Amino acid sequence: MTVQMPFESVVTEIYQDAFVGASIENGTTIIQFDRRKHDFQCALGTTATICWRQEPSHIDMHELSTFHNPIKYRFIVAQGYYLNDKHQRVYFTPDIQGVSTSQHMSKSIIRLSCYLAVVCGVSLRQIALIFSSLFLIPITKSSIKRWIDDIGSHLPTPEEMLRQLLALTPATECHIDGYYPVGTDHGVMVVKDEHDRILMTHEAASEHGDDARQFLQR
Repeated sequence: MTVQMPFESVVTEIYQDAFVGASIENGTTIIQFDRRKHDFQCALGTTATICWRQEPSHIDMHELSTFHNPIKYRFIVAQGYYLNDKHQRVYFTPDIQGVSTSQHMSKSIIRLSCYLAVVCGVSLRQIALIFSSLFLIPITKSSIKRWIDDIGSHLPTPEEMLRQLLALTPATECHIDGYYPVGTDHGVMVVKDEHDRILMTHEAASEHGDDARQFLQR
């Protein structure tokens, strides 16, 4: 008996032309793609025949699972070459988009882990538990920490992010909030725009009188 289950993701959308089938191995659903099936003549801008080395290899990537068993993508890759106008061999290796070949994970897994940590405020231990229980993916806390650090290293500074946000939606009004963080001797005055974006902060002894006026003059 064969039971078919529909499955779509960013990766399957990207590699529709390379999909060759799916199977179950040791309780894991394997979705296979053969990168050699892609139209590399068009991609490389050549009419020459594409040749491949005889020994292909494969790379397995974890994906978020909505089934009762884990899901992996299996990419079959090989080094290819073609002859250019000077009859010289030009070698190339098909790249793989939508996944991280160094982490052996789909980009959706990495984005979700960072989203849980930054937006939802979930700890690394809880993120690992969520991935293991809900999506059947074993992940260590150290791996999640590396993903967050790697993505965070490419983000602009807070000032640059604010500049870009203001360029999209300029502030037309603002308000001042006074906060008194635990463990500090002074309060912190915060100016926000109507979209609740923080424009600037200033530590002050009071949010009234001269302290407030000096802050507003800035």
